[in-house]
Amino acid sequence: MPLKDGDIVTLDYEGRTEGILFDTTLEKVAKKENALVENRKYTPITVVVGEGRLVPGFEKDLKKAKVGKVTTVTITPEEGYGPRDTKLIETMSVSKFRRTCPDAKGFVGEELNIEGRPAVLANVYGSRVRVDFNPGLAGKELIFKYTVKSVLKKPVDIIKALFTMEYPSDDDFEITVEKGVARIRLPERTKFDVNWFQAKYRVVAAIRKNSDVTDIEFLEHYEGTKPEEKKTDKPKKKAATKSKAKPKKKKAKK
Repeated sequence: MPLKDGDIVTLDYEGRTEGILFDTTLEKVAKKENALVENRKYTPITVVVGEGRLVPGFEKDLKKAKVGKVTTVTITPEEGYGPRDTKLIETMSVSKFRRTCPDAKGFVGEELNIEGRPAVLANVYGSRVRVDFNPGLAGKELIFKYTVKSVLKKPVDIIKALFTMEYPSDDDFEITVEKGVARIRLPERTKFDVNWFQAKYRVVAAIRKNSDVTDIEFLEHYEGTKPEEKKTDKPKKKAATKSKAKPKKKKAKK
């Protein structure tokens, strides 16, 4: 049975362009290609079919996929990250570039972030530089090899997958669903992570949209201060006193 919009699936994939691996969920593939990303947790991703989180060509092919079957699809630039747009390539003076990117190393191909926009340093010539704001994979043909691992049905599995989709967490956490109420005991890292405050609203929106729960409760656990044990003074033992022997009564003389 083909997948339909709204189905929540988990899948593994490896993506290549011009024969080079650019992303994968499989650690063994990343190791083999010498493309292992440090501190990344390699695990199947969660996708809501039809939500548009994948590039259009991948999304379209996914609807025809079968659970457990390895599928390969070739995607044109138009159905991938789009063609390269020359309007997104800007030229600026070296002095302006240094002011805008004071920490940049200045080599061709360097990935940059300019005023919140990801970019690549495309060229350096004389006193000017060329910065490319096109997505890195724009204009390239993509090949995805993927496998749909499962279609989630149980409310607990759906909510846990939606939570980690919006807020990736390595910590294990508990979820219960009872009478339409979802209770989520938050991972420990949310207590100290400022990103959680923004992610929380995305989590709530995703659960509302893709599940039947009527209420969502977030539970946090903090250990209280344990009272100090009171030291009780043991009663001092009274020193033993020798009792004086009573004088014997003298017998009366007859």
